[in-house]
Amino acid sequence: METAIKSTCGKIAALAIAGTLALDAVASSITIDSVAQRWPWNNKIDITYTVTDGQTLTADPSNDVYMKIVFTAVIDGTTYAIDGNAIGASATGSAEGTQHTATWIPPSNLKVKASGCTMSAALYAADVPSGDDYMVIDLESNDPATAVHFEGLLHSQELSNARYNTDLYKTSKMVLRKVPRWANREVLPNASSLPADGYPTGDNTSANSYSSASNQQTNWVTRADYYIGVFPVTQAQYVKFGQSNPSAKTDVIEGNEVGHRPVESMTWNDLRVAGTEPAEPVPPVESNTGTYLQRLNYATGNRYAFDLPTEVMSEIACRAGVAGTHYYWTSGALGTYAVFNTSSTLAVGSKTPNAWGLYDTIGNVWEFCLDRSGLSNMADNVDPFVPYEATGSSIRVRGSGTYNSNVVRYFYASYRNYAGRTWSSHTCGFRVSCIVK
Repeated sequence: METAIKSTCGKIAALAIAGTLALDAVASSITIDSVAQRWPWNNKIDITYTVTDGQTLTADPSNDVYMKIVFTAVIDGTTYAIDGNAIGASATGSAEGTQHTATWIPPSNLKVKASGCTMSAALYAADVPSGDDYMVIDLESNDPATAVHFEGLLHSQELSNARYNTDLYKTSKMVLRKVPRWANREVLPNASSLPADGYPTGDNTSANSYSSASNQQTNWVTRADYYIGVFPVTQAQYVKFGQSNPSAKTDVIEGNEVGHRPVESMTWNDLRVAGTEPAEPVPPVESNTGTYLQRLNYATGNRYAFDLPTEVMSEIACRAGVAGTHYYWTSGALGTYAVFNTSSTLAVGSKTPNAWGLYDTIGNVWEFCLDRSGLSNMADNVDPFVPYEATGSSIRVRGSGTYNSNVVRYFYASYRNYAGRTWSSHTCGFRVSCIVK
């Protein structure tokens, strides 16, 4: 059944449409519960839907049944097919039904407040798990509209780690992990062990900075989802947009540059734009020109505002919910988790990841952040998504230790450093992030 939906005060009224498809003899179904236009108008449509007997994830991926959703909107006689994987729609669903919400960003020239609109949905077999736990960027795509898609967590975090810790996601693709807003933390694999009052940062240590400033333990109740790179950006990923490799520590095997090591030796200005303030967005470009982040945003249609993370975002991701310790682990040798005390960087993903499947958040290279360096105690920051700004040109770097250091305290998760915007070093790289608004 298809039911017409009409605009009322910028909202699209509730809709009840079911689509069914037999997948491996399982009668799966999807029902659209409501379709609501954001108000005030910002060209985003929230689709709430229920999936019954959805995709199946098991301890053995060979037995998994992946599904994706295709939504079909008909607006004033024009049909729009919406790939659910392109908007992070989840096809998981129990026998009783599971409700989800996904957000569609229509074409910029589409006036969704038009008088006539219907929407339907159907489930189809897929090659990847649906969901929005991971954002995957195809760095070789020639179509900005399809360069980004989303994938769900597999049966366990360990299975997803094995999926993404491969050559593909260190060279021609880039994968980012979602850190959900605090209210939605139950989707994380270690949700039951998280602190009760927010994502933790800080360790109350007075010697965790070159400036000897403390970083008090704090818990952050984040109000937005954000994505952050599973790995620091590699050398292979850096050169995908025609830029030269600035790194001092390159990896070459039989004359072929593999590029799995983190890119380093660029400046903060090389990543953003010289003269921009930390809180200013990266200026968009309309061609493959400019800084790395400008080119990445152009290649993905200037839709996601990719940028460096703030210092708070970076440490939340590093700790992965672990509070009250110097590290994101509670036992084990530093060398199990961090590249340190070596003569060169190592390929990203060489060490054990944290609980959310993020690699190299301690060791290998420092990572540039957005914030200026004047905030002595990170706990005094007002908003985890707003970089600290004050007078001065130095900015924060984080990443807790470098490959060539053996000073143990440098590898604390809360250890902080700072540098000028034109400073570059073989000990500093970066990680890409974006905030969902």
